[in-house]
Amino acid sequence: MQALLAIVAILMFGVAVFAFQNPDSVTVRFLHWQLSATVAVVTIASAAAGALAAALASLAARFVRWTRRPAPSARDNAPVTPPPPTAPPQSHP
Repeated sequence: MQALLAIVAILMFGVAVFAFQNPDSVTVRFLHWQLSATVAVVTIASAAAGALAAALASLAARFVRWTRRPAPSARDNAPVTPPPPTAPPQSHP
């Protein structure tokens, strides 16, 4: 888990460095929308959108696994009884 957090931190640092080294203004067009912003804003917004999409996909996969678990049967809920005692072996003189 710590390795994953370290990788995410390194990637976030790389995105931040890239974004702030490119302060130029750009125009982003998507369907009928148009937005003028700096490369930093566009880069950070797209990284955040990608992280959100990955988190939602992960949650969806966990939800599917959780809902597909088989329901416990009556046998699974039955009390556990110990095996019947066995007679000790008889010794022959």
